[in-house]
Amino acid sequence: MKRLLVVVVMLSVVPSVPAFAQKSSDLEQKILALETKRVAAMVSKDIATLDALLGEDLSYTHSGGTVDTKASFIALIKDRGRYLGVDYSNTQVIPWGGNTVVVRGRAQIRLEGTASYPVLFLDVWALRDGTWKMVAWQATRIPE
Repeated sequence: MKRLLVVVVMLSVVPSVPAFAQKSSDLEQKILALETKRVAAMVSKDIATLDALLGEDLSYTHSGGTVDTKASFIALIKDRGRYLGVDYSNTQVIPWGGNTVVVRGRAQIRLEGTASYPVLFLDVWALRDGTWKMVAWQATRIPE
């Protein structure tokens, strides 16, 4: 949790870089493909794929304030997963040193039995033993 707070504080002093968001790079495409794969796994309840994509030290903070670890998030998806999709917009992929990437933007969360709702999100991926792992997610609901 402290690491996530440090990243959030550090990002608050980094100016927005809209030109970067429009620029395509191999790393950006790779991370966005991993995001797509993660959301598809959440929707289909593909636990093996989620297990492979999520870091052991995952901190997943939902827009309602609930915090999950990797184990509790996977259990949530397996037992009560209601995700229909996550639609991203205004997404920026920001390399943070050689082994970390921050993804931030806006997303529309779609769940079964609930009206979809918008969030601002911050997502952190870390390169671990040659494999990118999602290690943090923080979502803040946007009032409509």
